Amino acid sequence: MRAAPRAAARENASATGQSVLLVDPSLFTAPYDAALSDGLQANGLRPAWATRALRPNEEDLLAGSRTLPFFYPLTDGPRRRVGSAWRALKGLEHIAGLRRLTREAARFDVVHFQWAALPMLDVRAVRRIRQNRPVVLTVHDIEPFNGRPVSAAQRSGYTAILAAFDRLIVHTEQGRDALLARGLPEDRIHVVPHGVLPLRTAEPEARAQPGRWRIVLFGRLQAYKGVDLLVEALGLIDPQIRDRLEVIVAGEAQIDVEPILARAKALDLGDAFKLREGRLSEDAMAGLLRSADAFVFPYRSIDASGVLHLVADLDRWLIASDLGAFRTMIGTGEDSGALVPAADIAALAGAIVDSIGRRPRPASATDTLDWTQIGAMTRTVYEAALADRAA
Repeated sequence: MRAAPRAAARENASATGQSVLLVDPSLFTAPYDAALSDGLQANGLRPAWATRALRPNEEDLLAGSRTLPFFYPLTDGPRRRVGSAWRALKGLEHIAGLRRLTREAARFDVVHFQWAALPMLDVRAVRRIRQNRPVVLTVHDIEPFNGRPVSAAQRSGYTAILAAFDRLIVHTEQGRDALLARGLPEDRIHVVPHGVLPLRTAEPEARAQPGRWRIVLFGRLQAYKGVDLLVEALGLIDPQIRDRLEVIVAGEAQIDVEPILARAKALDLGDAFKLREGRLSEDAMAGLLRSADAFVFPYRSIDASGVLHLVADLDRWLIASDLGAFRTMIGTGEDSGALVPAADIAALAGAIVDSIGRRPRPASATDTLDWTQIGAMTRTVYEAALADRAA
């Protein structure tokens, strides 16, 4: 499905265009990375990605771009390991990866980080690279780690690493305001929207109870995504109405889901709540998402959501916390979805009930930017950073 756009992008890329090394060590946002690569190539740039090797059964979404998979050779990719001992080894591998990154960066005009998972370590690499070329960061999460409990070293290093970059990219005006509130210079912050992500063509998965209104929460299960809030909201809904619902939470769990399942059982949610733990294939993911009647995003914090932009073209009703890109995409009207205050369980329950049978107005082609436009905006950021160097 992506082959034709990528081929066109490669044809449009100038052989003398700027070379950009983009950094996503854990391949955390592969669909976004691939779409951004297409947009950069369409604007004459030559992107390459510093990342990890693919895990078993993981699709190569970056097949249209050059990749340097040198991060985490022993603990991720085809040899992926989990557990505390392996996390310690992965930390050492991260240091080794940063050293290799510093060497590789010398062959590129610009280095563009997507993630800085270990700020206290990453900032040293950023400063070394920045001695010779500009370094850019896309701040996907404007609240550090989206409120997840992390070490003091990670939190204390967050502001320092933001200050270490030549330029910062955020996806929304709210993200820009959040960085300004941290005291970062206004002229170094750029708003580049998140584009709609392509979803594989697939038949909607078969439904055992097609009469129920299916609402899906999809993606890596983390605390900030509010699965626990969703369960509590379902508990507030009248059982007769709840029997008309099928709420599916699906994704790779990065939190302990047992308390959530226990609470769903205690609230007697029955078939109204189903949790599918584990990573889905691209086909299974597309089948699930296309089978949904609505999507729910009860997030505690967020600036931009890849899943939101993955389902944006499906024309389904959206229920989301009044945050970041949700506010931008859904807006204040009542024709595409419902915004609720973050962590307001009663409001979330009401929005779920109100969603039954709702369909959004068809999205306008001008509502969002395409990836060629996003690539052009990103190139402008690079050029500004390079101009600062030349001045």
